[in-house]
Amino acid sequence: MSKRAELEGVHRVYREHCGEWEFFRTAYLGGREWEEAGLLYRYVHELGPEFAERLRQTPMENHCKSVVHTYSGFIWRVPPKRSFGALEGNRAAAALNGNADKEGGSLNEVMKEVQIWSSVFGCVWVVMDKPAVRGATKGDEISRDIRPYLKVYFPVHVLDWRFEESGSGCYELTYLKVRERVDGADGSVCGGWVYRVWTRERVEVWRVDGRDDEAVLVSEGVNEVGVVPAVVHYNTKPLERGVAVSDLQDVARMQRSMYNDMSELGQMVRGSNHKTLVKNRGDDASTGAGGVIVMHEDTVPEKKPYLLQADAEALLGLLQALEMKVEMINRMAHLTPVRTYRSQVASGVAIETEFQILNTLLAEKAAQLAVTENQLFKIFCRWEGVDYDAANVVVTYPQRFELRDRRADLDFLVRAKEVTAKIGSPTLQREIDRQLARVVLERDDVLEVVEGELGGG
Repeated sequence: MSKRAELEGVHRVYREHCGEWEFFRTAYLGGREWEEAGLLYRYVHELGPEFAERLRQTPMENHCKSVVHTYSGFIWRVPPKRSFGALEGNRAAAALNGNADKEGGSLNEVMKEVQIWSSVFGCVWVVMDKPAVRGATKGDEISRDIRPYLKVYFPVHVLDWRFEESGSGCYELTYLKVRERVDGADGSVCGGWVYRVWTRERVEVWRVDGRDDEAVLVSEGVNEVGVVPAVVHYNTKPLERGVAVSDLQDVARMQRSMYNDMSELGQMVRGSNHKTLVKNRGDDASTGAGGVIVMHEDTVPEKKPYLLQADAEALLGLLQALEMKVEMINRMAHLTPVRTYRSQVASGVAIETEFQILNTLLAEKAAQLAVTENQLFKIFCRWEGVDYDAANVVVTYPQRFELRDRRADLDFLVRAKEVTAKIGSPTLQREIDRQLARVVLERDDVLEVVEGELGGG
């Protein structure tokens, strides 16, 4: 087997899920990507130009992006807390926190990117790499910005990987291969591919330029940290190593169904507003309001021209189907409480249950982010030659998301305070005041002060 064939080999999971990952990416991006995917169902005998025009004219409401960014908005409303411990004065750690990807993105911004794309794909890979060049001293490296930094890879970029069980019973990543497209000298996207391969012992970079060219070794070196410096971040608990459930696995398919409904809706509107004229080949007809038809002199009365009118009543049924599918998306994503205008009165227990389900989902996502970031700092300590356990780096993400109907809760607590005032229990009144503060205040630091003033636990 040639080296190029070896580099182009993919993992079984990649082969099974690559097409689905591309579909999720297209559904999230929308716009030109969605149009060029040609996701409308073609009519029988529909020609290419006609299909292309229908694709161009059909709008798409991007529910996938809305769902992903709704989750992200809740998770990042309160930023994570980081205690760097022994790394508090480490200049590389400070640089990582302020410019994690060496492109101006802070650590929070990069982790938010990780969270968003893992919501799309189900997982993403985060590599903590360091330039191969070295400075004369540690201060020289810092001044030249030679330090660990983060690089995010989508699952479609990671061709192969291998986990092996260690002596302690846990699984360790021992092999990783990613592929990146590089631009040509003229700025085109046909420049070729770069393959980066990590093992615990070696790091290699290969390049393939032409379709028939053999792979060329660009660089190789010793893996200084002794581990593959990458972490796979899962959206939720993984199905197996290297793949997890995307938030869009059902929403994207429903979005495609609605996209086709919108195309049908457009066709119906045009059919309702523009009647179809059926006439003989030899008849002369003009278009527009009050158009004139000059019948051929040989036309028999039974073959006089007539108009076909589309069934406008079908429009109502299609609009109702679209509304139903939007409600289905909200239920799939557990976003009914925050994305739906309620036409029916729901019980307080039902609303509270919906909020609790969403809160649990967000808490699971936040917990996965904390796990990933702590694993990344473990790799960072290896790059810096610091013992991770002794460094005592702690990263925590919010685990409680106050998703509640504030107005309803406020009305209830105010009434409860009025009713229970006759009981004469200071403890009860203090607890109601505490609950009122939790509804009104959003900042945790201010809430802690108010609860301290109220006294008691």
